[in-house]
Amino acid sequence: MNKLNIQQEYKTYYTAREQPEIVEIDKAAYISILGKGSPGTAVFYEKKKAIAAFVAALENKHAGASSAFTSNIVEIFYWFNEEEVGYVDIGNFYTTVDLELLYYRIAIRIPDFITNKEIKEVAKERPDISFANDFQHFTYTAGTCVQLLHVGPFAGELETLPVLQQFATDNGFRKSGMHHEIHLTNFEVGQSQTHLQTILRDSVTKQN
Repeated sequence: MNKLNIQQEYKTYYTAREQPEIVEIDKAAYISILGKGSPGTAVFYEKKKAIAAFVAALENKHAGASSAFTSNIVEIFYWFNEEEVGYVDIGNFYTTVDLELLYYRIAIRIPDFITNKEIKEVAKERPDISFANDFQHFTYTAGTCVQLLHVGPFAGELETLPVLQQFATDNGFRKSGMHHEIHLTNFEVGQSQTHLQTILRDSVTKQN
């Protein structure tokens, strides 16, 4: 019996070039968990580890059935409360405002047939998984986006994001949604970051 491979099923969603480009991203479903503060803290990585374990538990529930699937690419959505800090564009997203004011949603894409009810059932069945009761179903339609593939350490994004910003500006766009990072390469604390591949994607709208 074939298993649905989310990364293969939505191949274009997980594909980007190292040069900026404009893409259209349809509605997608995720399992996710919220957080606030600077990325890279101990609790941030605990949530990343926990979401992988939780999705594995979901996969086990469907193993051997026609609904069997696999999904393991971690994604992060980031945003600021603009009523609190004002508009923050793509190019200086991580440098304008105190990162303690940053909100994030750690997510892994799941099949559309997974419901919030099933997520809550898994939470009851697997209380051993950290933050089990905090996971929730999430859907998002990014729409028109600018994106590129960042290769190397996360710190290098401070140089890459202005390139994406310039591309957006040159094409008459402004940031209009959450900053989205798709971690194509798994990373754990203490590992080298030189090989990392991360899609940097931002929803945009035409400037008035």
